[in-house]
Amino acid sequence: MIETTRLTLFPLTLDQVRLHIAGGTWLEDELGVRPGHREVTEPLLSIIKAFTIPFLQQPERQPIYDTIWVALDRELNQFVADMKFKGAPDDEQTVEIGYGTYPAFRQRGYMTEIVGGLTDWALSQPGINRVTAETALTNSASQAVLLTNQFSPFEQDDYVRWWERTRRG
Repeated sequence: MIETTRLTLFPLTLDQVRLHIAGGTWLEDELGVRPGHREVTEPLLSIIKAFTIPFLQQPERQPIYDTIWVALDRELNQFVADMKFKGAPDDEQTVEIGYGTYPAFRQRGYMTEIVGGLTDWALSQPGINRVTAETALTNSASQAVLLTNQFSPFEQDDYVRWWERTRRG
């Protein structure tokens, strides 16, 4: 669990991931959270079905890096966003993050806070010295979030730019 100024970020268990994609308010009911605007849309839904759930069923994997994390606005008592690591740290001590704010909660600074909290937490973990993320070249909002959180671009192609932030000191 990660606490930021307004939010609590926490990883979901396998059963909670299943509730997350089931639709309705099952997840909110389970966790005592006010129903709201939580949405699981593509491509996240396919990622959860093809990778997250199968990976969480493998006991040798590190679930904290395979599961979906949710952001809870403590004042609203509502979920506002999803995020995830795209697997455990690799041989270069790097993890990649992905994230998205639910449409009803965009333009409120949540993602800047989420990316900062998730990245700070990751870089404080043993065996992680670098966090990466990718954005579409046309996604200026996501790029602004990464720049605000001291990420630097390190590569790009015709469609995607890759970003990194490394452990300082």
